[in-house]
Amino acid sequence: MKKNNTKTLFVIGHAIISKNCCIANDKGTMPKSLKSEKDWELFQKDLNQSDLVIIGRKSYELFYKKERNRLIPTSQIKNYFFQNEKLCFFNPSDISLEKIINLFSPYPKKIAVVGGQRIYELVFDQLFYKEFHLSIKINEFLQNGQPIFKGVNAIEEVKNYMEEKGLRLTDERNLDSETIQCIYTSY
Repeated sequence: MKKNNTKTLFVIGHAIISKNCCIANDKGTMPKSLKSEKDWELFQKDLNQSDLVIIGRKSYELFYKKERNRLIPTSQIKNYFFQNEKLCFFNPSDISLEKIINLFSPYPKKIAVVGGQRIYELVFDQLFYKEFHLSIKINEFLQNGQPIFKGVNAIEEVKNYMEEKGLRLTDERNLDSETIQCIYTSY
C-alpha cells in the first residue's frame, strides 16, 4: 500500500496534546481540560469525511456509538475479528496494517488516525501520513501523563519527531485563546 496507493490514499493524523506533549492523563484517559470546542468541531468534521478511522481501543470504548468504518488495533485478541461491516478489531502483531485495511476496506481514499500513542506510531511504522493535525493546549500540563510519542516531552521534540518521519510544519493557527493547531504535511 505504501508504494501503490500513495497518490490516491490520504492518511491524516489527529491529536490534541498538553504543553508537555501528553494525549492522556496518568490513568490513560483524556481529561476534559484537554478538550477544545473548535478543535473538536474540526476533528468531527474530518472524521465524517473519512472512509475509514483507525482508533485505539480505549478511545473506541468512549465513542463506540459513532457509525463510522473503524479499525481498532488491540493486543487483546489474536489475528482479527469483524464485529460487523463497519467495525474490525485486529492485533497488529498478527496482521499488518496494510493487510487489514485491504481486507476491511480495499479502496479507501481517506483514512483518519485518532490515536493513542501506539496507533500513531503504528501508522508511522507501517503506513504513512499525508497530514497530521496537532492541536496544543498551551496552558494545560498533565503530570505523569501519556505522551503522544514515546520519549517526547517538549513541543520542539514533537517537531523533530515529525521531521524525522517525513512531515514538516506548514501551518500554525489559533483555534481559541488556549489552543494552537499545527499542521504537518509530508514532503
